[in-house]
Order: sequence, then structure tokens, then C-alpha cells
Amino acid sequence: MGKKFLHHIGRVEEHVLCLMVLQMGISIFVQVVMRYLFHSAITWLAELVHIEVVLLTFFGASLAIKYGSHICVDVLKNTLREPLLGLLDAVNHLIIAAYAALIIFFGSTLIRLMVAHPHFTPTLRIPKHYLYFVVCIGMALIGVRSLYKSYHIFSTFLKRNPGEGSE
Repeated sequence: MGKKFLHHIGRVEEHVLCLMVLQMGISIFVQVVMRYLFHSAITWLAELVHIEVVLLTFFGASLAIKYGSHICVDVLKNTLREPLLGLLDAVNHLIIAAYAALIIFFGSTLIRLMVAHPHFTPTLRIPKHYLYFVVCIGMALIGVRSLYKSYHIFSTFLKRNPGEGSE
């Protein structure tokens, strides 16, 4: 069930990110045309693109975990062999999940403060706590994917070495 759920979430993420990149490209093109041909810019368009860059960052990071395409320092990784290499990867994903949980915890505290004392984006007048909430959602996706990856690695390790987990 968890694998199927993450698959559907991944598909939605991919489609949303694809549409967002397309919309950002069109928006930037329109902004360049407006500036250089008409000597006038659409003020809210630049702010919208900035917000979308933040969304792309966190949702894209979640997909990078899905595909294993995060940047990593692989000095230690290159010196280890299986099964230690898999365990290192699992611990790495647990650390990522713990970091995501910290960001969610402190982000939710910040969101509660911002709901009590609202701040808005300059031109679109979007309440900023919505933007921080999106960061928390992105980190939740990162945390769930990391926990799933870690669980998958540990369960594969235990299947290969059935006697080591029962002592």
C-alpha cells in the first residue's frame, strides 16, 4: 500500500512540476518581451516565478530522493562494500528524515506565529504563512520518501542476512 501511495504521489509531483516549469518559462518569456519591446514589466509575474522556484526546490528534492539523484560526497561510499554500503545509505536516509522532521517542527512554529501576525508578499498579497506551509509539505514528502527508502534497504538487508536480526 505504501509503495502504491508513493507512486501516485510521485506521478502527481511530476505532473505538477512539469506544468510549473512550463508556466515559469512562459512567464519569463512574457516578462522579457514586455520589458524590451514595451518598456514595461508585469510586476507580479517576477514574484510569482520566485515563489514557484521555492516550490520547485522542495518538491523536486522529494523526487530526487525517489530517483536517488541527490548530490553526495561519495568518499566513504567508494571505500565500503555491500552490506555496509547499503546500511550507510539507510542511515543517510534516516538522517534526512530526521532533518525533515526538524524543519517541519520549527516551520510549524513559525507558521503559527505568522498566522497570529500576518505578513503578505509585496505584490500578490499572498499570506506568507501559506508559503512556509508549502515548505513543510515538501519536507514531509522528503521525510516520507526517506523513511520508505530506509525501510526498503533495511528489509532487503535482513532478507539477505536472516540470522543477524534475531540476536
